[in-house]
Amino acid sequence: MSTRFFACTIVLFPLILIGCQRPLSEKPEKGVTFELNKTRKSLYDSLAYDITLWIPEKRTDSIRGEIKIQFQLSNRKSPVILDFSQPAKMVQGVRYKGEELKYEVENGHILLPARRWDSGLNEIEISFTAGDLSLNRNEAYLYTLLVPDRASTCFPLIDQPNIKARYTLTLHTPVGWEAVANGKLVEKRELKDNWYYRFAPTQPISSYLFAFATGKFSKRNKKIGGREFSMYYRETDHVKVDRNADSIFEMHAHALDWLEEYTGIAYPFGKFDIALIPSFQYGGMEHPGAVFYNESALFLDENATINKRLARANVIAHESAHMWFGDLVTMDWFNDVWLKEVFANFMAAKIVHPTFPEMNHRLRFLLAHYPAAYDVDRTLGANAIIQELDNLNNAGSLYGAIIYHKAPVVMRQLEMKIGEKLLRESLQDYLKLYQFDNAKWDDLIKIIDEKTPLDMKSWSDTWVKSAGMPSYELVMKDTLCSYAQLPDQKEGRIWLQPLQLTLAVGDSVHTLTPDSNTGNNAQWTASSGLSVFPNPDGVAYGYFSMDTLSVQTFLSNYQQYADPVFRGSQLVNIWEGFLQGDGGKPPVLLARLLGVLPKESNSLLVDYLLGRISSIYWKFLTEEQRQYFQPQVETLLWKQLLITKDLGLKNTFFKSYKSMAYSPEAQEKLKSLWLDSLRIEGLSLSEEDKISLAHQLALYNPEQSQQILNDQRAKVLNPDRKGKMTFMMPVFSADQTVRDSFFDSLKLPENREKESWVLEALHFLHHPLKQFNSIKYLKPSMDLLQEIQRTGDIFFPTRWMDHSFGGHSSPEAAAIARQFIKNHPDYPVFLRDKIFQATDLLERAVQLKSAQ
Repeated sequence: MSTRFFACTIVLFPLILIGCQRPLSEKPEKGVTFELNKTRKSLYDSLAYDITLWIPEKRTDSIRGEIKIQFQLSNRKSPVILDFSQPAKMVQGVRYKGEELKYEVENGHILLPARRWDSGLNEIEISFTAGDLSLNRNEAYLYTLLVPDRASTCFPLIDQPNIKARYTLTLHTPVGWEAVANGKLVEKRELKDNWYYRFAPTQPISSYLFAFATGKFSKRNKKIGGREFSMYYRETDHVKVDRNADSIFEMHAHALDWLEEYTGIAYPFGKFDIALIPSFQYGGMEHPGAVFYNESALFLDENATINKRLARANVIAHESAHMWFGDLVTMDWFNDVWLKEVFANFMAAKIVHPTFPEMNHRLRFLLAHYPAAYDVDRTLGANAIIQELDNLNNAGSLYGAIIYHKAPVVMRQLEMKIGEKLLRESLQDYLKLYQFDNAKWDDLIKIIDEKTPLDMKSWSDTWVKSAGMPSYELVMKDTLCSYAQLPDQKEGRIWLQPLQLTLAVGDSVHTLTPDSNTGNNAQWTASSGLSVFPNPDGVAYGYFSMDTLSVQTFLSNYQQYADPVFRGSQLVNIWEGFLQGDGGKPPVLLARLLGVLPKESNSLLVDYLLGRISSIYWKFLTEEQRQYFQPQVETLLWKQLLITKDLGLKNTFFKSYKSMAYSPEAQEKLKSLWLDSLRIEGLSLSEEDKISLAHQLALYNPEQSQQILNDQRAKVLNPDRKGKMTFMMPVFSADQTVRDSFFDSLKLPENREKESWVLEALHFLHHPLKQFNSIKYLKPSMDLLQEIQRTGDIFFPTRWMDHSFGGHSSPEAAAIARQFIKNHPDYPVFLRDKIFQATDLLERAVQLKSAQ
């Protein structure tokens, strides 16, 4: 819109405010309720936005904007309700056909009274000041992150996923700033006072997928197989960029080619750019035409482990798959958000696995998904894959381990149940039928149901629409043994799934496959010395109890079991049994796992074992027990670090040693590594590694922390990493009042904007060695949770709770959480569940330590 319009707006603004006082017949609630969502879905068609933003160089200056909104209405006399979660003063005017419109701003909505709208396209124009909440503004760059309902915090629109629109964007940026958006760049003018960017209209997309980034980015281009890619980044280590850039481009090209072949649909969004963002809140975000990634997830260090390299390939394939699953076909309402995520994971696995033949992908699937899903499903806060959602402003609470980790397990079961060919045909039908539109999980199940005689609805009701997991128990009575699914709390519910049992006596091994249609009940005659290993192939999902003899046999004869999937599945069973109170005392299990660790060479299982060892070491041991085990743990980890030839494993042992070894002797070794006076063959330390070492040394030596951190910060070249160090320095102070002030500063939303910085700071603030000084922060952290849910991004509430309680293992900490829940009987269920999930290990640690 022209400058002239803005001048007129200023003159008329007092009159507009007066006109705005006339109330409408209905005022919507805050957010987008399910009812408002349904009503607007039935009213609007042919929606399009043309957005212009003026980005100032100074971060604290306001961003002014103009937007033209085009739409058709099925009811031409209906009022128009737009979403804009900002104060009324942020709206400077609304015009229709050149005339000022009366409007109200109420509960995060702009309300336009009923009038006789045109039968064809209508166009309104709004002048506004953009909100900063989801613009992620930094000193030299900014980027949007609008999932699930954050577009309306930036500019006025209809912010719900099932009304897709075309977006045209114009940016006026500071001189020297690059810009990338969903649409193709059609015009760029480098003016004296600003740079001008005009992007082409997008295909119809949902509001949460609109995106742009602008700032002091470097840029690289590459053409592969006729497809052009552009990559924007801020990394200053040119050697690191050179080492990674071609692989990043090639993995994207491969993923898109594979998906086109699998789906039978060409890439639907024209151009494909990527932006690598420092401290990005997620691994990646699937904006069509402009995928955003966490920079460190794609620019890997020289000695990156195979797990890191596989994770990078997976996130690239995951975001690429979203172009079809989520972007081309989008869920109708965010209760089905899991649908886009599970298919992105599902497709990513198919894309990536053949390119890593050295990886045992069955084992990786088991360890990547089952433990993380169990971490939620065993808690009082367990939730179903499909959850109820009354308002989009609560949609962020739906994200978590059940969506990202249980859902892939369920999807694998679906493919096993109906076959790979039938699933692919069903998905192709689903994508073609609903392309550039919206669909539900039930729409896909209906397509599958028409192709198979199986009762898919009942299966779906149990696995997708019910919370929790099955439990299996070994029962020995006289000479008869049985292994069966325990009765479920919900009458009649049976978790149907394939399950195997391995029975072993000496060298005699026998595998049973119980009937999956009867709850997997199996029976056999008992014999002396019989060991029972449930779920040996790691396919079934649930709690599989193991008797003491079987656990002891497995751990004592660990090297004899050649199949790494079998070893992994039994380690998971043993850990779950330990948490259920069926696996013995913490010191006993820790001693056994320390004995097993040197016998394991598989990198995935080494990672898993080190994770379990660390958990017991920091959370389940008393202080006296940890002091007893400390020399053994440090000696073992240092030895493995030195003798391991695999460079990836060497890096893994280094990170574990750094996080668990804190005796004076260990600190001297860490300090020597930090100062480069000690070098370990095959271990290359990056700038990020040196920063991490400085943080650990500062944690262990609070009196010297400021000197250590100042010395390291002076060596850091990258401005983003330097800024993060500065932010975190108060956490390591020996002065409790400084740490208190830092925590108090987090009560202000502007100090939580860099969420990854905040989470790392919380990790050190609540470190087990500091837990008794930080316990006073727990209640205020829960007090902030509702505000964090409103102002933070989708994973932040969960991570805020996890990092707040993660270092605590005392009865006092557990009591604080229980008392908070008791004192807030009407607390939102979805946030209460986050507290239950975050404190589950804490509660179990307290119980297990008290039982010793």
